[in-house]
Amino acid sequence: MAALSKSGRSLNATFRVFIYAKAMAKLLSDPEFQRFSELQQKQSSFTITSEEADELRDIVARAQKKRDDRAAAMQSIETFIQQFDIGADELFTADQIADAARNFGLIPAAKKERVMPPQLSFNGKPYQWTSRALPDDIRVPLFEAFTSGASVKPFIATPKDTTRCAATIARLERETGSVYADAWLEELAVSRAQVDEALAKLAA
Repeated sequence: MAALSKSGRSLNATFRVFIYAKAMAKLLSDPEFQRFSELQQKQSSFTITSEEADELRDIVARAQKKRDDRAAAMQSIETFIQQFDIGADELFTADQIADAARNFGLIPAAKKERVMPPQLSFNGKPYQWTSRALPDDIRVPLFEAFTSGASVKPFIATPKDTTRCAATIARLERETGSVYADAWLEELAVSRAQVDEALAKLAA
């Protein structure tokens, strides 16, 4: 029983060393981690010099500072997200959100190709442009801006999602008969080919 207990302690110690090394690998550059491993082996075999021990402590201190800085940065990011009520669709595209949901098993893989409808915003109020017509309180100013040749980016709630942007422009072109200027397409990082593809999907 004593031998088993000793073996268990040895396994636990080995596991702790493994976890510690994995954590350090994330916080150090490849050369730093290689040097850290060398010095740690010397420390374990009691062949480390005082200068090398100081070097090892410096490496560990740098790793701990980076860990603390990363934790502080993450806390700041979380604070700003809450403070300004930043939604997931402002940080990630619809495809990225869907991929994350699939990775965590929240949605089946079969739904991967589902295209989200255009998401619009006007006077702080969100609108989802489904198969139904938009309410007049956003449709009128949106269509006026589009047909007059102005940018409609202020109306688009997900400007970083190029797929939904292309779908929005395609829908507007089909319903107004106007063509969106290439300069405004560049503002959305959308190509004419993407809009044409979205138009083809609408026709289908």
